[in-house]
Amino acid sequence: MNVLAFGLLFVVLTGPARAQNCDLSSILTIPGKWTPGMQGSTSGTTAADLAREKTLVGALHTRMQQRYKPMGVDADYNGIYMTSADRPANSFGYALRAMPYVCRENRAVRAIETNTSLYIMANEITFGPEIFETFRDGSPWDLGFHAMRKLPVEQDSVLHWVEETSLGFGNRGVQHTWLITYDGRLPFQYVSRKEFLEKKKAKLTAGRQTEIETIKSNYRTAPKAELDQRLQKATQGFDAALAKVESYLKEPSAELAKPAIVKQDPQDFLSHLFTTPDDPFANVPIKPNPAYFNRKLPRSSPQFFTVVLKGDEKNLVLGRAMQEIRQSLDFGQLKALLGR
Repeated sequence: MNVLAFGLLFVVLTGPARAQNCDLSSILTIPGKWTPGMQGSTSGTTAADLAREKTLVGALHTRMQQRYKPMGVDADYNGIYMTSADRPANSFGYALRAMPYVCRENRAVRAIETNTSLYIMANEITFGPEIFETFRDGSPWDLGFHAMRKLPVEQDSVLHWVEETSLGFGNRGVQHTWLITYDGRLPFQYVSRKEFLEKKKAKLTAGRQTEIETIKSNYRTAPKAELDQRLQKATQGFDAALAKVESYLKEPSAELAKPAIVKQDPQDFLSHLFTTPDDPFANVPIKPNPAYFNRKLPRSSPQFFTVVLKGDEKNLVLGRAMQEIRQSLDFGQLKALLGR
């Protein structure tokens, strides 16, 4: 899902004024307000599904209001409603943006922008990989699958992963993602090493043949010796990459059955290497899992949730907001809503 990122805090124009001697410690004592944000489009969703989705989003908002008491920030919130006929369920959910107070001319005023937000989305991997469509093959050197940047780790029956993320204007922050699913199941499938290698082999073989045909077409009037030299040079890289794949495919079946965690070989753009989950360049290939979804349920039924909390943990005001929002999340509520 493409969700607009929120910019950094630069211009501060709105919000109630506070007494002079403004500083960060005084900002942290300001009780925040809950303010409804702009509602997005609801086109394409049936009236019955939209009514159910709004009820569920309302329940998420009520729970957050009960558990989270914003300080130093206002909590802007809204519902998000989307539909796609080629997916087994509608995507919808709840967004919350922490709008901080900052000091301006020794007065505390509310900023008009933020980089810190929470999304609780049903049937959508927010800011994550595509899980409903098979990867469309491209170049011989690409991954060949949609991929996650981190391998999720189970914590209290919820999958969680953390990654660095862009906050705009060259600034970096952190993104926490939690995945809430039917017990013991995933809305996507991991790709085994063997499957990854077999697809890689097919892509390299096809790429090699395309390169040969291109050279033969471009140099059809060249002397045979020149043509052979160009063909040999062009195919060397493909042959070396295919040899690496064949070597991997000779590993024991238990190794080949493991989920593939890969990175591009820094010494060879045509090749990938298996690596570990803590490698900063790792990718975890995935593919759709249609069997996960109960298609007898209404499209407005949440069949999984992703919760994404992203922002500037190093900022005193926004960092505290992130911590308090995280402590306010109710994964039990989300579990109970699955399939409803």
